[in-house]
Amino acid sequence: MLGARRPRRAARARLKGRAPGLAAPERSTLHAFSAALLPPGGPLPGAVLDGGVDVAPAVESLLAAVPSRTRAIVRLALRALEWSTFPRRLSRVGPERGAARIARLAESRLAPARELTALVKGLVCVAYARDPRVLAALGVEAGCEPADDNPLKCGAEPEPPRLGPATLAPPDDVERCDVAIVGSGAGGAAAARALAEAGLDVVVLEQGELHDVASFAGDPLAALPALYRDAGLTICDGRPPIPVPVGRCVGGTTVVNSGTCLRPPGDVLVSWREDHGIGWATELDGELEAVERALGVTAVDPATAGRNAALCRAGAEAIGASNGPITRNAPPLRRCASCPTGCPRDAKRAMHVSELPRAVAAGARIHAGVQVQEVLLERGRAVGIAGRIEAAGQRYELRARAVVLAGGALGTPELLLRQGIANGSGEVGRRLRIHPACWVGARFEEPVRGWDGVMQSWQVDEWLSRGLFLEATFTPLAFSAHLLPGVGAELMERLEAFDRLAIIGVHLSERSEGRVRLRGGTLRASYRLRRDDAAALRFGIARAADIHFAAGAREVYPQVAGLPTLRPGEQGALERDGIPVSALRLEGFHPMGTARMGADPRRSVVAPSGECHDVPGLYIADASIFPTSVKANPMLTIMACARRIAGVIAQRLA
Repeated sequence: MLGARRPRRAARARLKGRAPGLAAPERSTLHAFSAALLPPGGPLPGAVLDGGVDVAPAVESLLAAVPSRTRAIVRLALRALEWSTFPRRLSRVGPERGAARIARLAESRLAPARELTALVKGLVCVAYARDPRVLAALGVEAGCEPADDNPLKCGAEPEPPRLGPATLAPPDDVERCDVAIVGSGAGGAAAARALAEAGLDVVVLEQGELHDVASFAGDPLAALPALYRDAGLTICDGRPPIPVPVGRCVGGTTVVNSGTCLRPPGDVLVSWREDHGIGWATELDGELEAVERALGVTAVDPATAGRNAALCRAGAEAIGASNGPITRNAPPLRRCASCPTGCPRDAKRAMHVSELPRAVAAGARIHAGVQVQEVLLERGRAVGIAGRIEAAGQRYELRARAVVLAGGALGTPELLLRQGIANGSGEVGRRLRIHPACWVGARFEEPVRGWDGVMQSWQVDEWLSRGLFLEATFTPLAFSAHLLPGVGAELMERLEAFDRLAIIGVHLSERSEGRVRLRGGTLRASYRLRRDDAAALRFGIARAADIHFAAGAREVYPQVAGLPTLRPGEQGALERDGIPVSALRLEGFHPMGTARMGADPRRSVVAPSGECHDVPGLYIADASIFPTSVKANPMLTIMACARRIAGVIAQRLA
């Protein structure tokens, strides 16, 4: 289970072997849970079959796209919930009694009970919150609106031609190039452009497909399987279990992130130079400037940032905390509320509309729908890759003078571990960092309408020396509803007040570590949150509450078991001793560090050149090479490092 005791092998095997849809008894439990969680009776429709929102089809559609292990956990959760009202079943006790039981489970002292209840609540809320009737009743209008008449102009560089699906199909024959790049996200795209503009023949391979303004669905139910690995349900096992959503499409996670572009703090880069032997770490200004220029990075305009930003700013200034606008790879916008499902205007300069088209303009080729399965080796040297064209089900082979892995901190170690290469240090898959983060919502008396502003807009860096960075981030309803506390009428009342919700994300540059492994041929990530990091997060959550209350909030939702809501003056409860690590409800958006860089081959996977210590000709250019957590949203750092590594490759192959 997600942090719970594992199901017995026989039961797990039976559940994994089933078709993706739910069995009839499981569907009955889901209907009962939904009706108790989200009952009718107010301005919002209930999650009921008779005249309400039937969430079951959407939940089953999403479960069809998640890993079989996750499906098994959901089914086991439904079975456990069905008998949680023993001696009667949940599906037979009625919504009021069911709601009371679900509320007790949600705040149970037993972490597995809380986690499984939260998992089912999350699925139900995604399915419910996407319904047009719910959105219309709340007045929620997602989308992207420019603040001027030129929404796509972003930065000083000319706009590149757009990618087209017809140009991304891989050939049937063995292909050859100078540099093969696996992955099209921030690292792969930046390396591809730099290498192609250096005159090298470059091929970029991506397992996902191309999605852009012409195909972005907007509907989370369609977007999650299309744009994310594991339909957005990649989980780090642990106490607590932590979701780590990462992109799987042309452009990678840059297509679904919030567009925040922050430079790495100087003390992090000094540490990389002094402690890990990366001499160039403090010499990245040129690369960072080039990336900022290419992406048109600009600060969010306070005049159009929206009320969520204004409240964060007002609260921070009221308590004397350093704050300022976030810098993003987007032009001035007055509404930016769709980043997690793809920008409906492609105003955000994600890789599929910026560096990848520029690489193609310089001669690079991009192939989508290719699952890379191995690095080809001859006499110990990387000479290409082999994989599978997913649509055709046929083998694909690419011969190259150098290979660059840029599949991210999950995908890159997955490939290396599957093949058993580049791991003489034993470090592949180890030292996973994720920037554990907490969604801290607050209810105000006046309208906030966070969807009318910029999704991620304002930052508070007062406590960066403690590894904490706070960002005003208004997440869409489908990804926020399950984080509102309560069950039944209490939850519905808070949903009805969604227009008065403000949100701050608390991120920690941690010392905790996780690990990526292969179990049964599939990726398994685990993460152990240290007590000191948990305490730092609780401190950060308390400071977010301070900011909310200073701006006028009436209640705050801290995501800590046993403290579902806070009233003004109750923040100190978050910092008391005795709160278990597992009580925190967290997410992680920035996986890094699973193939770290360093001068010592005994303690690292790649050298400062980016080349693997053990495999000549094999380079890595993504967040997996980070020796430590980076204290900022990592996109700019990934791209700057990738450009530096590309420069090394270009010199060696010239």
